[in-house]
Amino acid sequence: MMLSRVVRIVSRRAFRSNIPLLMATAPPKLVLKDKDRPLRVERDLPNPYKDRNRRRVEFLGFSVAIIAALALIFNYEKTESPIVSNTLYHLRRSPAITDLLGENIEFDGIMPWVFGELNQVAGKVNIKFYIKGSKGVSGVVKLVAGREARQDEFLIQEWSLTTKDKKIDLLSENEIRTL
Repeated sequence: MMLSRVVRIVSRRAFRSNIPLLMATAPPKLVLKDKDRPLRVERDLPNPYKDRNRRRVEFLGFSVAIIAALALIFNYEKTESPIVSNTLYHLRRSPAITDLLGENIEFDGIMPWVFGELNQVAGKVNIKFYIKGSKGVSGVVKLVAGREARQDEFLIQEWSLTTKDKKIDLLSENEIRTL
């Protein structure tokens, strides 16, 4: 009882002491740069058709940049796919491929690009990509696979490496029919 009374008295004194300070402060004065000009807009609105061609070019450039970024993102998803990684793994372990291309087998070019459809959910794989080895020879890997139902494994129809003068059928070499 005594404690609650002390708290009430202290809180009243603190509140009363702040009231004069709050009322004594005046709102900040508005400072204008040019006191001769009024504080309202008394001019024409800007013309929305001015620089129309410039805005069209900017929009076109923005659209191209967005489309290019999306293409790069989707291609990155393809290159990092387990199917592409598994394909590269088997290529690096194949004696015929290492004899032809060399030991260090990787994507060819500055930026790896996987062409075609890679849809694991629908069960459709029809891709090709360029690879090169440490011997300086480059080639095209083509992989075509599919599956009937979601619970089935992918059945490989075509898996080959084509260079300038040679085509190697990787299915006959490894006897691997599923991914």
